[in-house]
Amino acid sequence: MTALPTQRPSVKPAAYEAGSIKTFDWVSLVALTVHPIKVAIIEALLWVGEPLSATEMMQTFDGAYSLDLVKYHAGRLRDLKLIEVTHERQARGAREKYYDLSASLVTLSPFSV
Repeated sequence: MTALPTQRPSVKPAAYEAGSIKTFDWVSLVALTVHPIKVAIIEALLWVGEPLSATEMMQTFDGAYSLDLVKYHAGRLRDLKLIEVTHERQARGAREKYYDLSASLVTLSPFSV
């Protein structure tokens, strides 16, 4: 394994030579990389205001997304700690998980009643 150089040569980015500084559109990055179903899951949990199972979410979306897709994206949101499993119950021979927004991320609006 070769050692890293102790001193790096001074390199000016091309943007400085052109007299302008590059910027990055973070809003577009989020819009292009966040799957719409993830947004729909968060909005459904906010709208309903109580834990929902993947089946209930699918029904809320009027069948626009398959149950497998809802489960997959709910699992990814759970992995990111944006939503959490509040409880499970036995349903049709399987364990049905109920999801809600992570308590640490929820803030109450001054307009909520």
